[in-house]
Amino acid sequence: MGKPLRVLLVEDSEDDAVLLLRALARDGYQPTCTRVDNAPAMRAALAEGGWDIVLSDYNMPRFSAEAALGILRETGLDLPFIILSGVVQAEDVVALLKRGAHDFLHKDSLARLVPAVERELRDSESRRQCAAAEQRVRLLTLAVEQSPVSVAVTDRLGRIYYTNPKFEAVSGYGLGETKGRLFTFLATEPVSDQKLRVMWETIGAGQEWRGEFCNRRKDGKIFWEHVTIAPLKDQAGVLSHFVVVKEDITARRDYEEKLLHHANYDEVTNLPNRVLMLDRLYQSITLARRQNRQTAVLHVDLDRFKTVNDIFGHSAGDELLRVAAGRLIACVHEGDTVARVGSDEFMIILPGVSSGRAAEKVANRVLVSFDRPFHINGQEVFVTASMGIALAPTDGDNQQVLLRNADLAMGQAKEHGRNQFRFFTAGINQRVHERLQIETALRGALGRGELRLHYQPIIDLCSGKVRTIEALLRWQRADGELLAPGQFIPVAEDTGLIVPIGEWVLASACAELRRLDRLGGPPLRVAVNVSPRQMRAGDFGSVVERVLEQTALDPARLELELTESVLMDDTSDSVRTIRKLNGLGVRLSIDDFGTGYSSLSYLQRYPFDTLKIDRSFISGVERDAHSTRLVETIIAMAHGLDLEVIAEGVETAAQMDMIREHDCDLAQGYHISRPVPVDALEAFLRTWDGG
Repeated sequence: MGKPLRVLLVEDSEDDAVLLLRALARDGYQPTCTRVDNAPAMRAALAEGGWDIVLSDYNMPRFSAEAALGILRETGLDLPFIILSGVVQAEDVVALLKRGAHDFLHKDSLARLVPAVERELRDSESRRQCAAAEQRVRLLTLAVEQSPVSVAVTDRLGRIYYTNPKFEAVSGYGLGETKGRLFTFLATEPVSDQKLRVMWETIGAGQEWRGEFCNRRKDGKIFWEHVTIAPLKDQAGVLSHFVVVKEDITARRDYEEKLLHHANYDEVTNLPNRVLMLDRLYQSITLARRQNRQTAVLHVDLDRFKTVNDIFGHSAGDELLRVAAGRLIACVHEGDTVARVGSDEFMIILPGVSSGRAAEKVANRVLVSFDRPFHINGQEVFVTASMGIALAPTDGDNQQVLLRNADLAMGQAKEHGRNQFRFFTAGINQRVHERLQIETALRGALGRGELRLHYQPIIDLCSGKVRTIEALLRWQRADGELLAPGQFIPVAEDTGLIVPIGEWVLASACAELRRLDRLGGPPLRVAVNVSPRQMRAGDFGSVVERVLEQTALDPARLELELTESVLMDDTSDSVRTIRKLNGLGVRLSIDDFGTGYSSLSYLQRYPFDTLKIDRSFISGVERDAHSTRLVETIIAMAHGLDLEVIAEGVETAAQMDMIREHDCDLAQGYHISRPVPVDALEAFLRTWDGG
């Protein structure tokens, strides 16, 4: 049989109540419970009596822990009161602890429930014993000797003439050292006049006074005590003495301070977190406004932090963050703030600066400090920093605007190569607005039928015949403007719109290829570009399979072009998708070859059919012998791997002659044809003579 436990549960969720009772029963209790979720029910339950403990949710539709605690205190019952909640601000918890709540637990940490209940039951019993002892003190002085709390008896002026053994054990001072001294002599700093005035007015009127003092023991250690001062009257009813009862609450105060610290500081770096940063930024902006000065904000983002985290693990990532935090602190002055506000993001606040020059100096110090390698797990790791700087009031006169603009400037630093800083400008803001307008319009472009496909022929250099057509996306906006992919594809990638758009491109290209079959002649292939976001979607292989079935297209006539950015995302989803595509019989082409970092390894690992030489190499062959040798080497290497080679960006006859001379298989570029709509493509195919 478990230990019986009568629980008054302040909770509106029956499911949560069942979980709590199961947790108690699982650890040796036999709980009986009454659940209430409003004030009348709470009062009625307390009137019944016999409760061992009160467990209360923090906030309910018709009730709250604060109201429940108030009702409990009205009754005068001394029951352990534990708050249980999933989401609550630390400041609110501390406030309820000060009002008499005994502990706080997260609902997702029920493993602590039973130890907390046992502790509070013990503490409750201890408090009841203390209360009984204090009552006996008023009746019989000898009983004070056995009190578990510190007790002092003073004259009516507050001068000590008796202390019990507990007082000496806690403070280190014997009666001989305390007699004649004010009972506040242990205080670490002078007690405020207002606090003393209220205390003396209260006890002078014959009432008890309760409060807290931060004291210093004889050995110098600091501790906190909750002090109760009760007036004593002689037989004539005249105030003659005071009984001072003191309880050590150091552990509780430490717990409160830990809660407040957790609410305001980052656990990994011990820097201020976003909450405290926002408060300090508000204070800095307000003070700068009064002093007619500026506040600078630097948004610092660590470059390549995710790579370190992925390779070395989260513990190494945490160590990197701590070292980075130390370097950032070393770059600022006392009075400045360095805060961690995200996974690898920091914020530096420079209050009271005269110009952006001060921020620029700090940013340069940060860049220099990050030039040194980080030593993680015995290895040198290089991580740089990209920064955005905004100034108040020029770039914003409130926290939200200032932080947003610093973030936008940081984004510009990232886009321009990282390891640098950028000041916020009106131009940045304009670009953001333009991007937002594109995103808004793009979200409906597919539904409005504004997307178009243009096709660029790819010819066989031996026969001169068109072998493949590449489908290239265009956006015909409502105002008639035709946008190229570079103007909207990055937005589609960032927002995820590329997934439905990419599926539309694939289906449309396959369907239009089937319609081109009516022209007769050898069957053409169609090449379609695939984005990293499509590959990460996980079901891209199934999408391709469905489109092939719907259009009845031979899989060998579909060529999917993958860039190295797709392949660098070496996730299980990407690998599985590539294998499925290969199993379907779809051709795979690696696009923009030579512009990435690991081209050769990708050629060995994945089943490619075609390699496309990037246009940047082709454009240099007429003026640069080195480019010519590079192209020749790439062609030879690809042929050695049994790959077809396409030279893209062929714009002149000389370029065409050069790649033909070096046995390139296929060519694509303006010298042959610009990308054209499908109707114009039909006309091109009818008239192209292979020349």
